[in-house]
Amino acid sequence: MTFTLRMSNVIVGRSELEFRDAALGFAHGAFRPGLGYELTEPIFALLDGARDDAEALARYQRSRDALRLTLTDSSGATVNVRNLHIRRNAGAAPGEPALMLEIETDDPTLLGTTP
Repeated sequence: MTFTLRMSNVIVGRSELEFRDAALGFAHGAFRPGLGYELTEPIFALLDGARDDAEALARYQRSRDALRLTLTDSSGATVNVRNLHIRRNAGAAPGEPALMLEIETDDPTLLGTTP
């Protein structure tokens, strides 16, 4: 299933979120940027420099939250997301994705825990 990340009506990118851990409420996968990614890229780049700096991390989180990003599944239904990051895959070998979408969620549809 393809998931689409949007900022208003602008597509930031897509991911299959291939890896999911229901126990941790975590999913991640290769991220394919859309036309809107260039608008958000500087904000996600802040995360790389914020590793051990609480003030920089808070700045990143405020900036990211101001984007008002939404994630939808292939049917257009909104996925409940607690936290979301787009990270560079620094150790990517040739042919591996350069970007990864990581989310924290308790959405049972995404995590495969629907009764």
